[in-house]
Amino acid sequence: MGTTSSLSQADRYVAVHDSARFQTLRRQAHTFTAWASVIFTGWWFLMILLAAYTPGFFRQAVPGNLNVGLLLLLLTFAMVIVITGLYLRYARTVLDPAADVIRADVEGAAR
Repeated sequence: MGTTSSLSQADRYVAVHDSARFQTLRRQAHTFTAWASVIFTGWWFLMILLAAYTPGFFRQAVPGNLNVGLLLLLLTFAMVIVITGLYLRYARTVLDPAADVIRADVEGAAR
């Protein structure tokens, strides 16, 4: 008895996975995370290369007890916060509404 019902549930979720809406949602999510990863990784490697090949620039003093290296490190933390905020906004405005439509379709079909 339970096998037939679980098979129809599995078929429904496979159909959702294969649907154009779900594939669009996945592509949108992956596109954002790919760009954010490329930007952050590029920034990180730029910082590493600057530290390795231009130590004089990295040691330059800026106002206060900071140097360029510490300032770039602090900017890295700021970049993490900004990227996180941008992702939360993107998820709230783009991904969540699309996911809600898909969820409503699946839950509506279950009834």
